[in-house]
Amino acid sequence: MIYSFSLAQVSVWVGLGLLLSHGWGLFDYRQATQWIRSFPRGDAFGGGLLAAATAWSAWLAGTINLMEYTRFRPLFVLGVVGLGVTSWLYVREFIAVRSLGILFLLGADVLLDAAFLRHDGARLIVVSYAYLIILEGMFMVGAPYLLRDAIAWGLATPARGKLLMGLGVIFGLALLGLGLFVY
Repeated sequence: MIYSFSLAQVSVWVGLGLLLSHGWGLFDYRQATQWIRSFPRGDAFGGGLLAAATAWSAWLAGTINLMEYTRFRPLFVLGVVGLGVTSWLYVREFIAVRSLGILFLLGADVLLDAAFLRHDGARLIVVSYAYLIILEGMFMVGAPYLLRDAIAWGLATPARGKLLMGLGVIFGLALLGLGLFVY
């Protein structure tokens, strides 16, 4: 196990994140949708997300057990940092979406690590969500324009946008409840 978070901690933090982000969308729908629509092409925000993804990946390369490749650890860390820098320099189109996809993939590992070796059925909610964000992360990295299209579909009408944000709030509350009272 790489991370030492319990399933309750992970569930509470993810639930709070979903509750706050989707709740903001419901509270100030106009400003939230304006920001969401501009997100895929946001260079400055994408740079911050890419820096976070690069730092997290470099930390993982520097700390995980590499077994017979441990002697190459400095090269792996340097390669991760080099990949982050060259991504910023040469893959600027949809860099925010690609960086968010990388963070989704890294975050799913935290969720799956927390649910590892748990035998209760309620853990499957977190595990299913982890696999959902793995799929989303792969699509964001490989085909980032699909997020732009999904945002356009989801926010095509205010009713649909508010429904999707309301579902995010409900799922956030469910994860928060699971983390506080079940796990």
